[in-house]
Amino acid sequence: MARIKLQEENSNNNEIKKIFDEIKKKTGGNVPPAYRAFGLQKHILQANWNKTKRILSEGNLLHSLKESIALAVSAENKCHFCVKIHQNNLLKQGFSQKDIDQIKEAKSKDKKIDFILKFCVQATKNPHQISDNDFKTLRNFNYSDEDILEILTTMEMYTGYNKIIVALDLKLND
Repeated sequence: MARIKLQEENSNNNEIKKIFDEIKKKTGGNVPPAYRAFGLQKHILQANWNKTKRILSEGNLLHSLKESIALAVSAENKCHFCVKIHQNNLLKQGFSQKDIDQIKEAKSKDKKIDFILKFCVQATKNPHQISDNDFKTLRNFNYSDEDILEILTTMEMYTGYNKIIVALDLKLND
């Protein structure tokens, strides 16, 4: 059970209700517990929803790579709630369970993806250990500076969500 009271989906606040309706439409179901927690403060809900929408739907990186980054950092941060969500999202995108299990360990048979997952886990754990050579390797894989920023921003967003979700002890059924 969550450590704080979550916003009800049928909020009387029209601005929150509007965002919740958009989230429900996007997810095809209920408002996830993390967004119901964010919904306690309209500006936090709005900021996090806008950030999620923009990062996932814009930029150069494939959505599947962003989901893979989310899964790898969520596993590293021991956010079991997030691991389940991102596993399911990758399954819906046609990934095999074997590939998903590898991604959870920040591994991939694709050398580029493998490096990105390890890079993101390192950035999550200890960004001070990222080196200039790591950036050189990303560039050698034909990732631009804009792509590298997108990789790091995706990692940062999910790492931040992981920490909030774990601290609040959110469960999928909250």
